[in-house]
Formats: sequence, C-alpha cells, structure tokens
Amino acid sequence: MSNFPVSDAPSRLLPARRLTTLAALLAMPLYLLANPASAANCNAAVVNGGMYSIVNAASGKALDVVAGSTQGAAEVQQWGYTASANQQFTLRDAGNGYWTMQARHSGLLLDVLNLAAGDGAKIIQWNATGAQNQQWLLKKSTGGGYNVVARHSSKSLTVADNNSGSRAYQASDTGGGLQRWYFNPTNGSCGGPAADGFAAQAGPDGLSGTTGGGNTAPVSVSSCSALKSALQSSAAAVIQIPAGTTIDCRTAVRSESTCAVACPTYQDPGKSTYRLPVGEQTCKELGSTSETRFMRPRDEINIRVGSNKTLVGLNKDARIVGATLNLSGAKNVIIRNLAIENINPGLVEAGDGITISKSSHVWVDHVRFNLISDGHIDIQDSKNVTLSWNRFDGVNPAVCGNQHHYTNAFSNSQVSMHHNFWNKTSGRNPKLDGAASRTHLFNNYWLDVPYFAIGAGGGAQVKVEGNFFANTAKPHWNNSDAFIDANIASNRYTGKSETDPDKDTGAKVFGDTPLFPYKLDNVDNLPAALTSGAGAR
Repeated sequence: MSNFPVSDAPSRLLPARRLTTLAALLAMPLYLLANPASAANCNAAVVNGGMYSIVNAASGKALDVVAGSTQGAAEVQQWGYTASANQQFTLRDAGNGYWTMQARHSGLLLDVLNLAAGDGAKIIQWNATGAQNQQWLLKKSTGGGYNVVARHSSKSLTVADNNSGSRAYQASDTGGGLQRWYFNPTNGSCGGPAADGFAAQAGPDGLSGTTGGGNTAPVSVSSCSALKSALQSSAAAVIQIPAGTTIDCRTAVRSESTCAVACPTYQDPGKSTYRLPVGEQTCKELGSTSETRFMRPRDEINIRVGSNKTLVGLNKDARIVGATLNLSGAKNVIIRNLAIENINPGLVEAGDGITISKSSHVWVDHVRFNLISDGHIDIQDSKNVTLSWNRFDGVNPAVCGNQHHYTNAFSNSQVSMHHNFWNKTSGRNPKLDGAASRTHLFNNYWLDVPYFAIGAGGGAQVKVEGNFFANTAKPHWNNSDAFIDANIASNRYTGKSETDPDKDTGAKVFGDTPLFPYKLDNVDNLPAALTSGAGAR
C-alpha cells in the first residue's frame, strides 16, 4: 500500500448540502439514500456499547474492512456505505477518554499496525490486546465530525482522497475533511444507543438489525389514547413520553371471576392469592380446595404495538400505568427508558408488562417493571430479541411470600439478556422452554431470589457467563432435558447461591447460533452498577 500524503486535504472538502432542491438531493452521498436507517452526519457524543458507521466528512464514504475479511491484519479502507456488518463498529469506553472500535462482523478491533508511530502506518483489524494502538481519542471538530487520534502515536485516522478503496492510515493532523469522521448510529437515531445482542443480528425477517422508528420525526404523547393510537399505527414512528409524565391507561374497574389459592404455610399461613383460570381450568387444578369463585377487580388494557416503532421515555420518571404492551407478529420495535407499573398486582394471570409473540427484532432496554400481575416480559416463538439494562422489581404484598413468582417465561425464542437486575423476585427469572430456545445471559444480577433464577427445560439451550447471583436459589437449573453451558468461574455466587447445588453446566450449545461480539464487565462491579443503572434513567 502507498503511504499517501494529506497536505491536499483542505482542497478536497465537499460543499455543505441543503436538502431543499432536487439538485442537492441528487448530490447526496449514495450511502444516505440507500440506507436511511443510519443517522446522517451525526455530531452527538458516542455512547458506550453503541454501534456506528464511521463516515468520512470529505468523501461521505464509510470505514470498511476489506472484502469483509474476519482475519487478523485485514486492512481497513473507505467504501460507499451498504449497511454491511464489515462497515459497522461497536464503540466501547477504554477509560481516560479513549475508545476501542470493534468490527461487527469479526469482533476484532481497529488497530495501528505494529504499534508504528510514524505517518502512513496502516489501519488494520486485530484481536484485542489492551495496547494503546487500539485506543482512540475522539476530538470534536468545529467544522463537524471528529478527529480520531491514535493514543500511542497522537496521529489522526486518515484517508488520502475521496475514492472507494482508499486505505485508512494514520498521519499528522492538518485539519482537513479527509481526517474528520462522523459516527452515525446504525439505528438511525443520532445520539441514541444502538441495539446489540441478537437484536443487532440479521434475521429471517430480512432485517439486518433493530432500528425501530429510525430517524422518523418524533411525536410526543401524554395520554393513553394518544399512546395507543401512535403504537398501533401502521406507519414507522418514534414515540416519546415527556419527562415527568405518567400515562395512566387503567379503565373503570370491572369484576373478574377468580379462584382463591392458599399460600403455603411456610410462607404466608392464612393468606390466599387470586388466580384467573385459563381456558377450561378448574379452581382445583390451580390448587384451590374448592370450586368456589370470587369476584375481584381488574382495570388494565392491552395495547397492540405495530412494527417499526420506537417508544422512549425522556427521563427516568416517564411511566405507563395499567397497560400491557402486546407485540404479536411485529418486527423492528424498540422500547426504552420508561417504567411499566401497576397491572392488576392483586391478581395472577391478569396481564403482562410486555408480551412478545411471533415477533422479531425487538429491543427492550432500561425499562423498570413493578407490580405486574403476570410476566414482566413474556416471549413466545420470537427471534432477534435483546433485553438489556432492565429492572424487574419483585416486591408485591398481594402475593405469597410478598415476592412475584412469574417474572419471565420464554418459549422457543432467541433472546440475549445482559445487564438486567432481578430485585427480590421469586421464580421464572427467566423460565426457558422449547427446543428452539436459544438464550444468552451475561452480566446480569439476581438478588434474594428464593425459588429459582434461570430455569430451563424441554430442550432449551442456554449460555450463562459473567453474572452475579446474590443469595439466590437455583442459579441455573436444568429442570428437565435442557442444555446449559455456564462458565462457573466467570460467575459470582454469594449467600445461598454459593452452596446451592443447582448450578447446572457442561452442555454444548449454540452450534447453530452465532453470538454477537460482546465484552464481559467485571462481575464484582455488577451489583453497584445495576442497582443504580438498570431501569429508566
């Protein structure tokens, strides 16, 4: 490869474009026209764990690993953006203001070859080493974009010209556009985080990732009717709940016929829960001593969520009360940064927080669930789902033991779970079932769980690593014919978890299911990080 000079960079700057005329539209870089889901020329600060295309300010072309190679030492070039995985990079905080850039397709990091300090050194991809030639300072440019500076050499990420195929290298900074880069979120939301895990992978629905409503102009909702209308619309939408807003969807109270089921004497002698029979169930089948029915109040509604939606709260105090969000046959949905609360907490089987059925490319992130009748999130027959940074609060005085028993049940679904916090729940955290189940759990935290954390059966495949189980029974329990691969050494077990025998492992899993590149956090930091950071922020 030639070592190109950069002295001519200022003369190669492209003019600013205003999309107000047909001529300007035709002048727009092809990668923006072909891939509207990638936010264009975003100047917002990058987000730890966010996925980005890295686009040159002068050429409008994206960093690209040559030929999509997954091998170490493969060179990096610029190319017209096609939304392919070798043009997408996860940014991770390396500390002290520096970042690593991890190629989505290979899991390798952008690297200055051989720690070279001089101008012209190639940019390649390489295994993570922790060395400073894989760490980059992002210096905001007054002219737009970032000057991307290698930590070891203080040289800038550079291309020589506007041509596709021009290799990337490092050089002394001259301030030109060929040394300035935009970090454009692949989810189309400038400044917002991007989905990861299974939700970020290509799936059988034809989508390459989860973008929700993309860069559709956001609409603000503050009433249940407005929320319902926006979520059920057939059009793509970004729906915002303003800071400080509680959307109360509860209806007038209606009576429901229920069965009274006595709590075990070791938990709550004399106390009963009220369960709704499902289908032809009898009260005795549910554990009642008789078929006597009791009329109890309920007041929730069910809101269908259409495809291509982003629902986001604008502060930690954005709340939805009394509504189940129901994704049935939906695809490309993001639900973030809000609380879902008070769905018939005095009943069992009277509404989930979120129900996901026969859906794909769903990301639920930074949501707090509290006082929910049934599943906080239940998932059936779905693919490309990621649950991250959610808080499942289990304390409920209306149920046996005052702890919720039915937090998560997944069947025949593909789910990534990371940085979630189960706070004093009882069982199903999650319960996994079905031969098509593929669940990856890492960097999660369970606190004071008396029944079981992860329970699996029916041929489900489960990978468990880098998690913290605090005083939790049955941390990863194979209750019938499941396949569990748990990295015992990477997990932390305290209290009853330390001596609990149900730490099943040893199976080979995911032979048919590649994992998204990820990095395990320090497991001992998880309790503090998730107690304060999980749920709406």
